[in-house]
Amino acid sequence: MRLVFLVLFVATLAANPASQAQPLPCPSRVPYGANDKAGHTVTVNGIRLYYETYGRGRPLLLIHGNGGSIGVARCQIPYFSRSYRVIVTDSRAHGKTEDGSGPLTYEQMADDLAAMLMQTNTGPVNIIGQSDGAILGLLLAIHHPALVSKLVAFAPNLRPDDTALMDWVRPSMIKARDEAEAMLAKGDRSQNWSRIKRHNQLMLDEPNIPVSELRRIEAPTLLMASDADAINLEHFIEIYRALPKGHFAILPGTTHLALFQKPELFNSTAERFLKEPFDRPTTKEAFGVQ
Repeated sequence: MRLVFLVLFVATLAANPASQAQPLPCPSRVPYGANDKAGHTVTVNGIRLYYETYGRGRPLLLIHGNGGSIGVARCQIPYFSRSYRVIVTDSRAHGKTEDGSGPLTYEQMADDLAAMLMQTNTGPVNIIGQSDGAILGLLLAIHHPALVSKLVAFAPNLRPDDTALMDWVRPSMIKARDEAEAMLAKGDRSQNWSRIKRHNQLMLDEPNIPVSELRRIEAPTLLMASDADAINLEHFIEIYRALPKGHFAILPGTTHLALFQKPELFNSTAERFLKEPFDRPTTKEAFGVQ
């Protein structure tokens, strides 16, 4: 899921840091998202998909949220590239990746990433996905299990309704979509209003992942959330209970944007899960209760 402020603050800042008065989190001289030395393109499912790679080691795929791009992961790329070969992509209709024809769907975007991994002979991979990126990570683990080793899914939702989202979220999406439609009608070119409209319409219509589908996930999965998220806590619990090999971490004092608001906490929590063997002990066993 991507909210209006995430588009304005993260995606725009990442693309145009020099034009913003507010400093970017995790300052770096590396132009993440526009780094010719690290950039690659691959043709998948009728589009040219752009991605960048950093570091060495086991492959780790970073997937951004709705309206974002590679630059959103500027707090994660240098941290994880110390131990992993980090692959960070612009999803379909985001960043430097082409839009393609037809409707924008999470299933299509996940299939794009799967095709990229297979075409580049990469996998299985660890995955860290944020928001929409977490939704794509879940879909990859459901439909392409051979490609996923471990999954860190931060703040996904399975449905686009008020049982999953806080009650203020859908109105903000509708407002953003309607604004984009109005700007398109006026011929305004200050932003890519067509993409913004598609991004918000996607979140209004999708995802529609049955809880039963989560039970197919074979990869150990860390569900992460903030304690002040845009997703209802009850929905996170619903997701966690359906994961066969799931851990659940709620990051204190954070929001839906924890990956760059509190990157040290976000990164260290994800790294610990990726590096340690998966185990799911119970308190009943710890107490020796028969």
